[in-house]
Amino acid sequence: MARLYLPARGRARPFARCLTFSRRRLNLALIEPNSAPAGPPRRPAGQEICMAPRPSGGRPTPSLQRRLVRGLKKGVVRLASRYDFVDLLRRISESDSGRPWLERFSQLPPEWPQAPAIKERARELTLAQLEGEGLPASPATIAGYLEEIAVRYDHQIHIWGATAVTTLLSGFFTQHDPAHCFLSPDQREIAHLEQLQEHRRRGLGVVYLMNHSSHLDEFVLAVVMAQHGLGLPLFAAGANMMAVSSVARVLWISSYVVRRRGAERAYLAALFNYCRAISELGGQQGIFLEAWAGGARSRDGSLRYPRRLVAIRGALAGERDLVIQPVAMSYSMVPEDLSLAGRQGAWTWLRGMGLIPTLGRVLLHPRSWVWRSVQGLYGRAYLTLPRPRLLSELKAACAADKKGAHLDEYVALTAITDIARAKKVMASQLAARGLVRARRRGEADLSAATAAELTALREYHQETFGQEPDLEDFITGRPIPEVVAEGLATLRRRAVLWPLVKDQAGLPRVRSPKGLAFYANHGDRRLYSPTADQNIVVVGAGDWAFALVHHLGTRMLEDKRYLNASLTLYDPRREMIEHLTYDRSPLGRFAEYRLPKNVFATSDLASAFKKASEVVLASPAAYFREQVEHLLAHAEQGLKLVVATRGMEPASHRLPLMVTQELAREMGRGDVSVYALGGALGPADLLPGRPARAVLAGPPAGRAELAALFAMRPLEVVVSDDPVGVALAWVLAGVYGLWGGYLTRLGRLVTPASAGCYLADASGEAIQLCRALGGSADSFSAASPAWATAFAARGLGGPARDFGRRLGATSRRGRDLPAAATRLYEQMREDGQEIGAFNDLRSVCLLARGLGLELPILEEAWAALLGA
Repeated sequence: MARLYLPARGRARPFARCLTFSRRRLNLALIEPNSAPAGPPRRPAGQEICMAPRPSGGRPTPSLQRRLVRGLKKGVVRLASRYDFVDLLRRISESDSGRPWLERFSQLPPEWPQAPAIKERARELTLAQLEGEGLPASPATIAGYLEEIAVRYDHQIHIWGATAVTTLLSGFFTQHDPAHCFLSPDQREIAHLEQLQEHRRRGLGVVYLMNHSSHLDEFVLAVVMAQHGLGLPLFAAGANMMAVSSVARVLWISSYVVRRRGAERAYLAALFNYCRAISELGGQQGIFLEAWAGGARSRDGSLRYPRRLVAIRGALAGERDLVIQPVAMSYSMVPEDLSLAGRQGAWTWLRGMGLIPTLGRVLLHPRSWVWRSVQGLYGRAYLTLPRPRLLSELKAACAADKKGAHLDEYVALTAITDIARAKKVMASQLAARGLVRARRRGEADLSAATAAELTALREYHQETFGQEPDLEDFITGRPIPEVVAEGLATLRRRAVLWPLVKDQAGLPRVRSPKGLAFYANHGDRRLYSPTADQNIVVVGAGDWAFALVHHLGTRMLEDKRYLNASLTLYDPRREMIEHLTYDRSPLGRFAEYRLPKNVFATSDLASAFKKASEVVLASPAAYFREQVEHLLAHAEQGLKLVVATRGMEPASHRLPLMVTQELAREMGRGDVSVYALGGALGPADLLPGRPARAVLAGPPAGRAELAALFAMRPLEVVVSDDPVGVALAWVLAGVYGLWGGYLTRLGRLVTPASAGCYLADASGEAIQLCRALGGSADSFSAASPAWATAFAARGLGGPARDFGRRLGATSRRGRDLPAAATRLYEQMREDGQEIGAFNDLRSVCLLARGLGLELPILEEAWAALLGA
């Protein structure tokens, strides 16, 4: 094995000695050369509010943790500032392992001779744009912004950088042919290379759109491009990454700098037009398709619809044609896997070196043990270049597309689709999928489960892309048991599985469930896109909405008919969405559950409702009207509205269903169909998967398909033609259940006969109110699942009945009943039990009085509990 030596002071030094044995310096120089060290991800504000102060001597409070992290960052920056990273590149290039690459790359031609012209063109475009928008623009300010953004190319650093990166990455990863890194022996990953080179010879600019798996992605692309003479594209680098001057000199040769926060309108215009100028003047730029708020790397391993970015819109805004080149990255081991999936920190980069083998290398090779230890550390990786497309072709296709997507959205979705089609399937991913399947179905034969997953993957690719998936050669050339064994060995190296330990079913014992899901998702080629053919949105982020979106997400993942459907969770509370986006788990009673991977969470109205086809309204009744107004204003196409919000709308004392129908008429939305979801169904029924029966009521057209969306064993869904009756049944079941619990505690409903009479009288009053509202009496018959199941669930048990019983005990002690009811309501609310029936009682009585109805039971309850 070649040894990596670094010349210094006239004699050769091993690469390990140049870094010393400092863990922090090793982490900075070897692991994340393109990013400043960072502490733990910022905790969402909403989560901090819910955290109680810790006692003295315990774990540091969040504020103390932030101060410690900031101090650690400053210390790392000061330490890194003492090191010359440009000299590090030189010494790696002149080492024994780097010298062959240095001889090859010393002939690289200079890049970016057009850098001054790009900056000047961007200045002209920015001033013209701001003037056209009527915004004040100082030429000196714009020039300063562009000086801050622009690339600063250095040919010598380019040569050393290309040599050093190729030397390091060819060691970190196992290569079939070191002269053609990250390619299979037949080089099928670059089958369209000649077409790309022809476009470059014509002087066309190129935009490389990549899925982002690791911080090493852009360096892998740089290696492949250097080895095939494709030049050096520019990537965006955050201003925080330029804190160390020598690191900044390295990054500036292939980066334009962007501000992560605090960018004003003029700065964004300058950045937009700088990307535009790169394309117009024939330059190359790489852009990661960002799928998450605050970052592009996939935290759960799945491919997602990319967010709209200033860089993409700017790159496509020019008048000249250019090339759109998707880039698909595939890793058998993602270096930062558990730091992304399980928040385990930067030490995940070093997993797989092995403690005992590393100690042996330290003793046997004290001068080169580091370099020897990282050989093949991350296994195999591949970079695939699908067929390049001209922007003019995509413009024509976008204009003919009936979905009405913006050009940048269409281009990004096309690129991520090409990436999904071409992204290679690795043995570790296939084994993870097989293990997930076996665990879910209780199967003991892991090889059979993996074979079934491979068959399903092939079927999906044929159905969706019309071709076979690209399996790495290790899979195609070996039987399934060997593939499984190799994949499991990889997962053990990455601390996803426990070594030599099995669970009760005889399957490998999982050490990190999130890590296992991460690798299984990397083998999934489905796209989770808000611009899919069927776009389902759940409104709300409370327990009820979370239970619904979890149920729907699970349902859609298990049925092929929803392969091209998307699922979005919308809530206007940004801090709540940021928490769900990052942790994928809610705060509170369902914290142990995670959002299914096909759920996209957002607080942006346009992205949620613009292309929505079905919307499930599960927001609290107090904010219901505002949410419906916003969604109807932003929805651009006809849609089905499923009202799942429980209770009465407090402002108008009407059913949320009726409020929705009224707003749709007022806003002229005749293309909106309104449905009601009722029955004995609650959050605790959906998440554990208990047997339950729901009722979907509304117009017959499309109702069966909508009911099928919710139906998943053990949940049954029946349909009804009476949405008013179904919606009213749930409300009245709670109100009558509450009052029935109170009367039972007083001894007025202690015999079967008295309970039966109460049910008959309550049903009679409910029928009167339902008919007055335009509903059907059949919705309150004994055979009606909307009324019978809801009344049984809320009258025989549940918070509403318990509230009535506890209140009855208070009444027997002679206390002021209305005041006691209010105190008990607040107490149970603080305990996490929302008694909606207590608020609904007043609204129902006011609604009945407005309709001229006399409902004795409800009038008695209102007078006793509310003092009316």
